[in-house]
Amino acid sequence: MFPDLPFLISTNSLGIIALLVFIGSSVILTIPMFATRGRTQVAWAGAAGFLLLIEAAGLITLVVLVHNGTIWQGSLTW
Repeated sequence: MFPDLPFLISTNSLGIIALLVFIGSSVILTIPMFATRGRTQVAWAGAAGFLLLIEAAGLITLVVLVHNGTIWQGSLTW
């Protein structure tokens, strides 16, 4: 299946997909923060920020591994 979709495996396209995933999850994760006030809002902001930090680190690592050729190296043949 992956050799049929080489445009989804390039570094640029994977970076755009990761950016869209990050933006969508940041909107979803910050909804409870805007629905509360006071200390609860600060707690939600901290939790959402921590989860977004972990997600960003994972997505950036995935893009770097694809760029280095560690992942999907041999499947890109034209």
